[in-house]
Amino acid sequence: MNDHSRVTLEHFVGHMQRIQRYLRSEAFHRNQPELTRVQWMLLRHLRCTEGRTIGQLAAHLDVRASTMSQMIDRLELMKHVVRENSPEDARVKLVKLTPSGEETIAGMEAAWLESLEEPFAHFNEDEKRQLVALMEKLSSHLPRKGD
Repeated sequence: MNDHSRVTLEHFVGHMQRIQRYLRSEAFHRNQPELTRVQWMLLRHLRCTEGRTIGQLAAHLDVRASTMSQMIDRLELMKHVVRENSPEDARVKLVKLTPSGEETIAGMEAAWLESLEEPFAHFNEDEKRQLVALMEKLSSHLPRKGD
């Protein structure tokens, strides 16, 4: 990679970090201050699954099973998740998202969209489409991690 490309990439990363900090602060501080970033990632992951074991969730987020179990305990107290017996094996417990967890995700995503409306309004329609297309292209070339 040449120096110009490296500088461009560093600027891009800096802008992405600023956008992420802004979105996190808007969604977490306005909407659901009791959730941590990792808990939020866990809830979003559960939304895309039919239920996962503690071990599967721990592997997905790269934490110890005991840490994940404590996190699930807290989310269960908040009524965002439940543990249910697996239909295939009653000895196995699956963690599933509750309607409250779904509402939490919806509320935070709505806060993100609302917080970006004003900055996004500075783009014309063609620029918006181009930005989304470029982000989609970049995203499609990222290596897949986990699931």
